[in-house]
Amino acid sequence: MKRILITAPVRQDADIFREYLKSLGRLELPEGYETETYFVVNNCPEAIREMRECDKWIVKDTETYYQKTDNDHIWTRDNMDSMMRLRNETICYALANGFDYWFSVDSDLILQPETLQILLKADKDIVSEIFWTRAPSGRWWCNAWMEDQATGMPEKWRKPGLYECGMTGACTLVKRRVLESGVNYARIQNIRKALWGEDRHFCIRAACLGFKLWIDSHAPATHLYTRQLFDEYMAGR
Repeated sequence: MKRILITAPVRQDADIFREYLKSLGRLELPEGYETETYFVVNNCPEAIREMRECDKWIVKDTETYYQKTDNDHIWTRDNMDSMMRLRNETICYALANGFDYWFSVDSDLILQPETLQILLKADKDIVSEIFWTRAPSGRWWCNAWMEDQATGMPEKWRKPGLYECGMTGACTLVKRRVLESGVNYARIQNIRKALWGEDRHFCIRAACLGFKLWIDSHAPATHLYTRQLFDEYMAGR
């Protein structure tokens, strides 16, 4: 039996996290696979009440302050460093407990039931399911790009397919051998301001070790990035 760890750091509104857990519970699995959940709760006591649905969770509160507005998330260097440590905690857990796959799914995503089946069928070392989000500026962005900070998000990615990309994150299935090679989120010390975001450090390590990264667009996730998007999602159910 192949084992998949579904995991994420959690600093999330309880009602959004509840819908997130429901979507994880609807995931379909091929025969011969099983999943377990493991969450690292960070400065989020309201989400702890929802953890009764989870296999395992721990609390790792930090002193970092994270701010969300009605239409955006405000990230600081301290937030990024904290996120790197928390994500690495989930990697350590996956390695220590013998999981074959590490499936990192941010806690504001709603997945389609077939998502995990599609990603497993792709049979790639690192593959993400796409989602598109509209920024406050009106610009659309997704969770994959070709190079640098966030350059290159081809329109063809909106069509169902499997595409090689340069960097990705947020909804990512990773084979154990990638984690065993040392790919993780720790800050690369000589990259300070040129690239902003913990996923960049993960992807650079992966590329340097010869792993390709892929983005799938057969079952796009829904990103509940703001309260307005959450309200729209709930209204449309």
